[in-house]
Amino acid sequence: MGDAAIQRPKGKNTRWAISSLLCSIIILNYFDRVAIAVAAPELQDSFNLSATEIGIVFSIYNYAYTMMQLPIGTMLDKWGVSWITRIGMAVWSILTIIFAFISGKLLLYLLRFLTGIMSASAFPAASKATANWFPYHERGLANSLFDSAAKFSNVLGGPLVALLITFYDWRTAFLVLGIINVIFTLIFWSYYDEPGRHKTISEEEINYIQKYGANASDIPVHRAKDVWKKLFTSRKVWGVTIGFTGYGYTFNLLLLWLPTYFKEEFQVDLLSSSLLTAIPWLIASITGVAVGGWLVDRLIQKGHKSNRVYKGIIIIGMLIGFSFLGAILTSNPILSMVFISIGLAGISATAPIGWTIASKISPPGAQGQTSSIVNFSNNLFGGIMAAALTGYLVDKTGSFHLSFMIAGAVLAIGLFFYTIVLGDIKTVEFGETEKESK
Repeated sequence: MGDAAIQRPKGKNTRWAISSLLCSIIILNYFDRVAIAVAAPELQDSFNLSATEIGIVFSIYNYAYTMMQLPIGTMLDKWGVSWITRIGMAVWSILTIIFAFISGKLLLYLLRFLTGIMSASAFPAASKATANWFPYHERGLANSLFDSAAKFSNVLGGPLVALLITFYDWRTAFLVLGIINVIFTLIFWSYYDEPGRHKTISEEEINYIQKYGANASDIPVHRAKDVWKKLFTSRKVWGVTIGFTGYGYTFNLLLLWLPTYFKEEFQVDLLSSSLLTAIPWLIASITGVAVGGWLVDRLIQKGHKSNRVYKGIIIIGMLIGFSFLGAILTSNPILSMVFISIGLAGISATAPIGWTIASKISPPGAQGQTSSIVNFSNNLFGGIMAAALTGYLVDKTGSFHLSFMIAGAVLAIGLFFYTIVLGDIKTVEFGETEKESK
């Protein structure tokens, strides 16, 4: 589909305001995880935690988050993005404020578990909302924006939390984040709705996003039981799910452990480690939008086949991603940061494509369920295993070298599933044939 053939609506574009709102939700959703990562050394001192125990603090959140992924997909497809996200944001905001006042390991673990449950809807909701609001030729950029928001949360949240801890303490940091969450919850509550019910959208824009492939409705077309059976027996779903997990393992390892890695491996202070952490995430955020979003949409609009575009960037991005392994070969923190930046930029270019593929292969009305399967696997292997296994290996070996090598192996597995198992990117149908996504 060429640029000349696309008739864009004139005047106000509500869909891009919705995209900004979704990005804000993801940033806030990840602020919590960024804060835990940055505050990890202080939490270890406050609660007398070993590296293995702080790994449990990381992973217990992800146990709850992962456990909720499959049911949250059905809930999103049944009740829609609006109410599920509103409730989730409201409760996780309150839990973040409560976290600032707790004492004792049991409460620490309990609060992290409950926060994981209430945060679980964020990414599947953003993916489903993007499928509802954006036509295919704009979805790459829209997906890249909310996906890169997760990475950009490190750029904003890391230094902010480090400064609050340096000048105050970790409790103040979580209290401030909780208040920010409450403010944005009120904004989302008042502004978000589906295209057909939104108070500011024009009829012209509704017609545009539906004409060019956006999903017109939240209403499920098939019974949830039938959808789950079809999705879990689909080779394409397994291809994108394990493929995305290849990226997600490295992403989660660096998300949770990078500040501690720089602090422990190179003996730098908290502010220095937060800055060394922020730079790779800034580069990753830019790459995700520029390559995984803008470039993908641009190439498809110029007439290149979407299958080739998606697969080509995934292969190149993941191969570049292996560069992060160079960090374990140097004793220079700046050079280590450069290797990590290059690797993280490569895999970040592939992440928005994963979300786009998930929405394209999804049966009608099942975008939430498909996205939740992808996110379930991503957090099971990335969020839980990367968090807990890394803490255990650091305790046993005294370094992050083995953890990085395992992440490289998982990345290779993901590349195989994306390129070989996934096959052509076609809608998973309930009949005998599959419909190719143009």
